[in-house]
Amino acid sequence: MTRHVRVGAPLVAGFVLAFLAAAAFGATRSAAPPAGPMIRVGVAVAADGPLQVGSATGLRILDAQTNALLLTSAGSADLVVAREGEDVRVSPSSGPALAVAVAVRFEPAGDAPITLDAIPYRGAIEVFGVEERGLNAVNSLPLEDYLLGVVPIEIGPRGEDELAAVAAQAVAARTYAVAHLRAREEMGFDVFGSVEDQAYGGVAAERPESTRAVRETAGQILMYGGLPIRAMYHSTCGGRTSPVEEVLDRAPARYLRSVSDRAPNGTDYCAASPRYRWVDTLRATDLNGRVREQIVRIFGTTAAHTGDIVDLRVSRRTPSGRVEALAVRGTRSEFVLERLDIRIALQNEAGRILGSTDFEVVTAPDGSIELHGRGFGHGSGMCQWGAIGRARAGQEWQTILATYYPGAELVSVY
Repeated sequence: MTRHVRVGAPLVAGFVLAFLAAAAFGATRSAAPPAGPMIRVGVAVAADGPLQVGSATGLRILDAQTNALLLTSAGSADLVVAREGEDVRVSPSSGPALAVAVAVRFEPAGDAPITLDAIPYRGAIEVFGVEERGLNAVNSLPLEDYLLGVVPIEIGPRGEDELAAVAAQAVAARTYAVAHLRAREEMGFDVFGSVEDQAYGGVAAERPESTRAVRETAGQILMYGGLPIRAMYHSTCGGRTSPVEEVLDRAPARYLRSVSDRAPNGTDYCAASPRYRWVDTLRATDLNGRVREQIVRIFGTTAAHTGDIVDLRVSRRTPSGRVEALAVRGTRSEFVLERLDIRIALQNEAGRILGSTDFEVVTAPDGSIELHGRGFGHGSGMCQWGAIGRARAGQEWQTILATYYPGAELVSVY
């Protein structure tokens, strides 16, 4: 197995603060907007086929281990990157190899961004081999530029009266990114470019309002006890957020506790969310199809041992009201699902997990089981639709962050 790790990465205690201090020093010497530290984003992980890299104004191709220039491609470039044994081969769509190395770095030779499989990205792209035949492609770019492709996907397109929510999202996303610098060093990057960390769409995802929010909050993160917080967020809380330890297997944090989303007029700030309230219906074919399949997978049992699933019952709730344990009764066995497994087991036909664990179980007149739910997501940290509602109500982004992350300190780190 081949795994590429950048040489000389600072794996020392307290690296985050030292790294940010260095970035802050650099920012004071330039009138340009702060760029922040470099971040490496896994935009293709263990890809099992060739990748296509291009640029409308040419590429510089370097050996990523030695930084030696291998070649420069002038004008419009469109190259194929594939495995060649333990190495990576760069070639035109048809023809002999132009360069071969353990890891290859592509930098723009002109003003146009680099494209990876037709998706444009700021910064550079590094490709190296993993596993037996796979490839990792890593987008390396300044952290502030990375956020331009994250915030619009995470918060969605927003209007002028919702800019405070976009700014709050920018600070939360920046805090998450800073806290995860070097977090996946053994994989050769810092964060996944997907919902496993934060959704990232590159240049094509950028929007004017989110770019403005990122630029206006540049360098600002949330800290607690001298370190960046775990800036968790979710789509819709349904009326109240939950402490992180209630919904995920994570250690408690004083800034991730239960917060009411109720407005002074008695409505919830997140009530405008399309997922504020929902109903999922499970018929016998659903229970003994996809639900039973997940039960078999989660508990390592068999369909015969489970029998037909005939009933779902809430056996325990968290102090904030979410379902902590759900009893699933089959004709031959009973199982108890907990936390995230509840959402996974009750996924819909498309494989999308259940909206949240804040629901009631209701038996319909036709015998089917209805789940009457509230909110969408794990429910801890910032409620994004709540932030949008608060912005519409005139709250500033600093107030929104202070509400959802109580006790965290807003700090300008570069």
